[in-house]
Amino acid sequence: MKNLFKESEFMLGVTKFNNLPADEDVEILLAGRSNAGKSSALNALTDNPKLARISKTPGRTTEINYFKVNETLKLVDLPGYGFAKSSFHKRKDWAPLLEQYFAKRQSLKAVVIFMDIRHPLKDSDRDMIDLCNNSDVAFIPVLTKSDKLSNNQKAKAISAVNSQLQNCEALAVSSKDIIGFDKLSKAILEFC
Repeated sequence: MKNLFKESEFMLGVTKFNNLPADEDVEILLAGRSNAGKSSALNALTDNPKLARISKTPGRTTEINYFKVNETLKLVDLPGYGFAKSSFHKRKDWAPLLEQYFAKRQSLKAVVIFMDIRHPLKDSDRDMIDLCNNSDVAFIPVLTKSDKLSNNQKAKAISAVNSQLQNCEALAVSSKDIIGFDKLSKAILEFC
């Protein structure tokens, strides 16, 4: 099957609501803790190892980065939460920007919440889930780094997350082994 995300390209990075691109088409937010493997997952999803910069130091993304997938779909990569190395001033600006985004952005259709399969549903992940629920925005829980666990451990982790989220099914992916991204791409495309 052809990877529809393969032609994705960087559009722009923004830090202020007024600088966002036109509010049209479909936008899927990519969110997660700074060390959850979000950039690696984005690169695996798009089959482009250089699309999102990967750093050994978590929290390097300091802007909201837009990636154009095709004429009607954009992936919107948020700065990681939890360990962001950016200045307090920049981190402080993200909360109001996110609130505005969720309240006003008509093109926002879903949020992909990336979580390390070994440490899912941290407080910051739950805050993002609450923001989605309170804003009536769908979310897709994605458990990254699944190659770090045995199949039995992976099944237990997925089951534990599913039981806590209710009515929502977590997907497990491995950027290292390129596993699970067919299901993730299908889940994202359901919102198009």
